[in-house]
Amino acid sequence: MIERVELIEVESRLEQRLAEEQTARLKAEEAAQLAQGKSNDEICKLRKDVESAQRETAELREEYENSWCAIL
Repeated sequence: MIERVELIEVESRLEQRLAEEQTARLKAEEAAQLAQGKSNDEICKLRKDVESAQRETAELREEYENSWCAIL
């Protein structure tokens, strides 16, 4: 009879531990998804910045080349 009570207590502790670990895993997954979303947003912003800088560089290069020819 004592063994049965002990088994029930062990089972109860294990179920509680499982529930705690599942909760911790869900929180970790949510944090990872949030971090991934922020990372994706930052990557998108940086790509736009690079594209803008490339366009500006091309425009300035063209202006420089055209002004250089006018001086000659």
